[in-house]
Amino acid sequence: MPMNAFLQACLAVACLGLCTGVLASPAIELKDGSRIEGEIRSIDNGVYTVVSPSLGTLHVAESNIARIDYATDASGAPESSGKQPAQDPALTGEIQNLQTSLAQDPATMRSIMSLQSDPQIQAVLSDPAIVKAIQDGDYTSLLANPKIQALDNNEHLKQLLRAAH
Repeated sequence: MPMNAFLQACLAVACLGLCTGVLASPAIELKDGSRIEGEIRSIDNGVYTVVSPSLGTLHVAESNIARIDYATDASGAPESSGKQPAQDPALTGEIQNLQTSLAQDPATMRSIMSLQSDPQIQAVLSDPAIVKAIQDGDYTSLLANPKIQALDNNEHLKQLLRAAH
């Protein structure tokens, strides 16, 4: 895969990971120093709707957010299946950094979340093998998956990728 296509595929996988809700919940650091662990459900008029297992549904103004971090837990172990998939640590770190960077921009997050209504994206996200690979952080197999590679022709994703560059 050429380098530009590889970077675009990494960006696509990062976007898919953000829009699936199957990743570990992000840590949302507020400007007052507090942290919220939870799933970002939507962003509307600068207000994030976050569902936290411990706090329930919260509405957090973008102006109160210092950063959003999608890194794995401190052990680096996958949270979903309990077994370690074949991973490329450098690629995993690159995609996690990309996810964290994308999550900082509310407009980009709205675009990523809108991918959920795209029929091709829905088909990809309904594939159990792809969802498991996203959960496990098995980005090497994701990038080799023909369904992921076919996203190179998805116009909605292309627009998002152009905007993210």
